[in-house]
Amino acid sequence: MTLMASREQSVVISLGELHVTNDPDTLLVCYGIGSCVAFAAFDPVAKVAGMAHFVLPDSTSGNRPKTLERFVDAGIPIMLTRLQTLGATPARTVFRMAGGAHMAVAKGFEARLNIGERNVEAARATMKALGLRLRGEDVGGTHGRTVRLLSGSGALTISTVGGSSYEL
Repeated sequence: MTLMASREQSVVISLGELHVTNDPDTLLVCYGIGSCVAFAAFDPVAKVAGMAHFVLPDSTSGNRPKTLERFVDAGIPIMLTRLQTLGATPARTVFRMAGGAHMAVAKGFEARLNIGERNVEAARATMKALGLRLRGEDVGGTHGRTVRLLSGSGALTISTVGGSSYEL
């Protein structure tokens, strides 16, 4: 399957960003997902898509800058609101996520914090609290991923470091 036709435009979602669209010619892309989580949504009736690049699980701890889109627990509700603004209905929206890997950062640092696993747990807990369910996930492991969501069809492709590519 080709994810890009000549008229399509790519929107790269960087760390802590999210983007929603009802333009069927937009390809949403998260590059280099390690312990972060790429969180994708698609309403097949309204043809509304969104993707976020969540960095941390919990917006309530620490003295970090409070760009709420960076955090799983705050970012998912923000994304849901933006999707609904464009006509999406949560009950029919397909939610998927990828990432949450155990990356070797500084020796022992990631092992103590377990950020990838905590991001995945936060996404699952937030979805459950909102009464929604994930349709698919590719999480954990020790490899990075690039995630692409074609907004017109909801096709989600994951590419891993080392070259394999598959749909979720």
